[in-house]
Amino acid sequence: MLALVGLQQYAWATDVYTIDMNSSKSRFNNSHVMNLLKAALEASSSRYGAYELKVSSLHMERERLLQEMLKGDSVNLSGQVTSAEWESRLIPIRIPLDKGLSCYRISLIDGRKQNLFSAVQTLDQLKQYSVGTGRQWSSSSIYRHAGLPLVESNSTLGLHNMLAAGRFQYFPRAIDEAFYEQAAHVQEFPALAVERSFALYIPAPRYFFIGGQQQRLAQRLEYGLQRLIADGRYEQLFHQFYDGLIEQAGLRKRRIFRLDNPELSPLTPLQVKAYWYVPD
Repeated sequence: MLALVGLQQYAWATDVYTIDMNSSKSRFNNSHVMNLLKAALEASSSRYGAYELKVSSLHMERERLLQEMLKGDSVNLSGQVTSAEWESRLIPIRIPLDKGLSCYRISLIDGRKQNLFSAVQTLDQLKQYSVGTGRQWSSSSIYRHAGLPLVESNSTLGLHNMLAAGRFQYFPRAIDEAFYEQAAHVQEFPALAVERSFALYIPAPRYFFIGGQQQRLAQRLEYGLQRLIADGRYEQLFHQFYDGLIEQAGLRKRRIFRLDNPELSPLTPLQVKAYWYVPD
């Protein structure tokens, strides 16, 4: 009888997901991450039952976030650019959140220097300029491996201030970040612009990660995402959110400099074409 009661409690338990504030992208009017997440959890409800989705009130840089994710109390879900450490210490759901679009980085620059970048035709030529990056970001090791000169900071805001001060020449961002941040910071730095001629391709997709070794939460979310892929909503949500940004960025017309990622996991599902966006 006790075993039956236990099974009933398990079956009707509410799965609680607490996503970190940065991943929720709450500063955007329409967050693809949150729309995808909610759709996946809804799609899993017929099998897994009720769920609750919370946004953590804590603002954390990546290293602190990892420690909190390992505990799984204040936050147990994050959408992050993958790294060997995160994949080994947390539970990765290896389905790119944005079809790998965040692997393509366009840059914020001092718009008065656009002619310098327009003249760059090769990766070796790009190496004459410094790139701004976060000390805890997984992309930093990729830039370093490629031989790009780095200037690092502990925060995104610090990097914006350093770009305005001329401490480095370009600040690569995912395309949604680039346009949002240009609009957010142009008032204090009127010359801030989105660079128009090139993009970096960094093979480091953005995944959902589950912390606290909560296997059920990971299995449920992966199941929901696979249902969205099967019925076409994964593709539909991607195009609804990103098609305008891809056009605005002129991604198909840019020179793309591809960087290697020596730490990319062999488990990365590069062979699953449905998971990846390719500019045509």
